[in-house]
Amino acid sequence: MQLQVFHRPADLIEDRVDVALRGRMRLETDPSLIVRPLGCSRPVLAMNPALLADRAAPATVDQLADFPTLSTAEDAAGDCWELEGPDGAMHFFRHQPRLFCSSLDIVRASAIAGLGLALLPKRFCWLNFKSGELLHVLPGWHSREFIIHAVFMSRRGMLPSVRALIDYLASEVPTITEDPPAPPQPGEPYG
Repeated sequence: MQLQVFHRPADLIEDRVDVALRGRMRLETDPSLIVRPLGCSRPVLAMNPALLADRAAPATVDQLADFPTLSTAEDAAGDCWELEGPDGAMHFFRHQPRLFCSSLDIVRASAIAGLGLALLPKRFCWLNFKSGELLHVLPGWHSREFIIHAVFMSRRGMLPSVRALIDYLASEVPTITEDPPAPPQPGEPYG
């Protein structure tokens, strides 16, 4: 097995890729490709509690502007987080992050190090919430769900190993991407 990480949509033919795994808010692809949804992931706001040393935790989305931010966007001109809140309220938070990086691992590590507020998949940082390394900020607010999906050329003529991988992903990804229970509010013990 060869695993490649692209910071752009893979061209399955040009890049010689049997199966591409993608996370998108909408399932959009070339009509000649097959798309198989695998699971969903909901990004939430997270930061190191040390960022609250000289100020209170944000109580409203407008107060997010008081904190430095980190972004997985690739546009150094800025970013806009589309946040959904209670009762479907929408807020577009435009910000100039102090760090841009397409790697979720690096953005999470930077948030843990106290460099800023990040928008990360809840499941991806759940253990950091439990350990106290990260604080779940404004728990009533989150980004829209990302649909994790596999993209491949055709089932016809597919190698058995590729079919087995897709079947395995279809059975396992839903479990590892489903949202964990909500983290406790500040001051509440973890259950």
